[in-house]
Amino acid sequence: MLYGFFVFLIGICVGSFLNVLVFRTHDEQPFFRGRSKCIKCEVPIAWYDLIPVLSFFLLRKRCRNCKSAISWQYPLVELVTGLLFLGLWLRPDFAIEYLVRDAIFTIFLIVLFVYDLKYQLLLDRFTIPAMIAALLLNLFLGVPVWSMLVGAIVLGGFFLGQYWISKGKWIGDGDIRMGALMGLMLGLEHGLVALFLAYVLGATVGLILIVSKKAKMHTQIPFGTFLALTTFVSLLWGEQIVNWYLNLFM
Repeated sequence: MLYGFFVFLIGICVGSFLNVLVFRTHDEQPFFRGRSKCIKCEVPIAWYDLIPVLSFFLLRKRCRNCKSAISWQYPLVELVTGLLFLGLWLRPDFAIEYLVRDAIFTIFLIVLFVYDLKYQLLLDRFTIPAMIAALLLNLFLGVPVWSMLVGAIVLGGFFLGQYWISKGKWIGDGDIRMGALMGLMLGLEHGLVALFLAYVLGATVGLILIVSKKAKMHTQIPFGTFLALTTFVSLLWGEQIVNWYLNLFM
């Protein structure tokens, strides 16, 4: 249990860094140097106000200097990252080499999820390094090359076809690289599971928003967030989902 708590702490610290990465990338600032500062008053933040999750509540969601509101994104991303890391640690089929790989995959997926949700963009500076990492890590673990490449071609090609047919009206070109990334991370079979779940989830959320009059039929939703979420789900439970589906017909 102590090791699990340590993994959780690592996760929330990683989540704190991911918040910095998202905000500074959007503001076109280097994320690897310079002290953290309030985005309103730009006063540097003291180290004791940078404790993941805890500082947000100790400061009562306000900047110590200018009293401007602090975004809920900070503690949520930190907490979710910690919980996801803990979930990876608690997997029944735990193995350290897969924990490292899946933690790296999770980091990329969180960044893609948050950035697309916030700015409706899937940046190449995230997807392309993630594709390279997925290919190299899976090769190291002995994942068949054909499964990754076929998965990348099929899923990336699926979005490429939509992009061509709609002339970029249905999806953005970032979804093409996201599809290829899913194939490289998951392989063809589990990649298709993630793709199917993303469309089901996206349609459900879209319908709820329309019924609640918070969106219209032509309102764009950040589909990359659903792809990132279901990729993580398939990463952990893809085999169980496939087996459950096949057993329905046996």
